[in-house]
Amino acid sequence: MADGAPTGQAVSPLPVNHHGIGAWAVLRLRAELGNWRLLLVRTLTAGVTVVAAVFLVPGLSFQHWRHGEFVLVGLVFGLLIALVKPMLQFLALRYLVVSYGLVLVLINAGLLWLLSVLLGNLIHARSLLAVLLGGLIVGVVGLLLDTIVGATPPVLDRPPGAEEGQ
Repeated sequence: MADGAPTGQAVSPLPVNHHGIGAWAVLRLRAELGNWRLLLVRTLTAGVTVVAAVFLVPGLSFQHWRHGEFVLVGLVFGLLIALVKPMLQFLALRYLVVSYGLVLVLINAGLLWLLSVLLGNLIHARSLLAVLLGGLIVGVVGLLLDTIVGATPPVLDRPPGAEEGQ
């Protein structure tokens, strides 16, 4: 601590060697899970993205929609985005780079289909094209909403108390 390093940091900076990345990822996950406001905002934006996709795409519809199911849709889709999407992106990393990110539409469409399966066909799709278009809408609206409300993580973690001029 004598070297002037800031104390009380929630997330340590990315380690230089590859051996500490696992520990850094665990610290980052704990910091994000401990922030209940961020989880609430991401759940709400996930619910809004699915509802927007269902209302904007003609081939998607809700089956037996009730008022309280918005929270359920948001919670389940938020968990899918938080847990399943990063694994799928890692597995499809080569194809993500080659296709300039168009594989993300397939990943989002798969998550939308998985949401439908998990919620007992609450979301009904008439065709594969409707699911693909829904995946595109989920990706674009989700990116816009997360950016507008500030739910995207910063590119560089700035330690608390760091000033702009330094």
